[in-house]
Amino acid sequence: MNRRIFLASLGAACGAWGTATPLSRFKLGAISDGFSADFEEALKTMKSYGLAWVEIRHVYGIYNTETSPTQIQQMKNLLDKYQFRVSVIDSALYKCTLPGTKPVTGEKDSYPYASQMDLLKRACDRAHALGATKVRGFSFWRVADPGQLTERIATELGKAAEVANADGMRLVIENEEICNAATGHELARILAKAPAPNLGANWDVGNGYWHGETSFPDGYQALDKKRIWHSHLKGVQCSGNFQNCSETLAGKGQNDLVGQLKSFLQDGYRETMSLECEFEMPGVSHLETSKRSLTGLLQAMTIAAGATGAQR
Repeated sequence: MNRRIFLASLGAACGAWGTATPLSRFKLGAISDGFSADFEEALKTMKSYGLAWVEIRHVYGIYNTETSPTQIQQMKNLLDKYQFRVSVIDSALYKCTLPGTKPVTGEKDSYPYASQMDLLKRACDRAHALGATKVRGFSFWRVADPGQLTERIATELGKAAEVANADGMRLVIENEEICNAATGHELARILAKAPAPNLGANWDVGNGYWHGETSFPDGYQALDKKRIWHSHLKGVQCSGNFQNCSETLAGKGQNDLVGQLKSFLQDGYRETMSLECEFEMPGVSHLETSKRSLTGLLQAMTIAAGATGAQR
């Protein structure tokens, strides 16, 4: 659908249930490199859809935690120019091997365990410079039985939370399919053992499918809603009984985005969220798939906001 036609229809749909638009009820942004490796081009595209939040992961061909002071200033200038706020600074915190464990993923450590706190401090520095209050992290490369590591991981997250707290940051842990907290249930168990007040969840609404969990409602219901401080939204499709799962366009998968968004509104969720689009479609550019995904997500938000508005 043409973007202008879609936005016009979005406005018409909003008029049917009130003056508030979906983007006034959801703090929606996107991971910038999902649209372009060129930070300015990403912001321009996102702004054309009405977004005002951005999550920063890769910029200038590198992870944001490796950016120079000059590059940080360039990002700051562009955020001001296009009037964006930063929802989360992504880091690769604890996307590494927990000492003494044997990962089953085959992933390599970009940053070894010994350098993790330095990595976190760099992420906090970028967050300060760019006006963010949240840093994203993980739960170490996945092992054969993640449940045996719950307390160890919780202890490690507690240490990281102390470092983040010293910088005034909240630390949000993502449920990632190649890490030990892959599902909502796994993330909930770890966070229950790690009660630091600045430690919460980056709830990914699709990653649990790779481990046999229906993200919504099952995974979501397992989480402490007051500790979900950021979320990733995307489409997921699996064949058979959680077999051969893959990402698809937001709003086109089997994961119930409308139901998830309605529950966010009903549960009083007021935190940020990002479109995460890593879907690749043969013969279609990544920029185009991200645009289509964002359109699908905005449509889901319109339906969810309209349904909850009608229930008021």
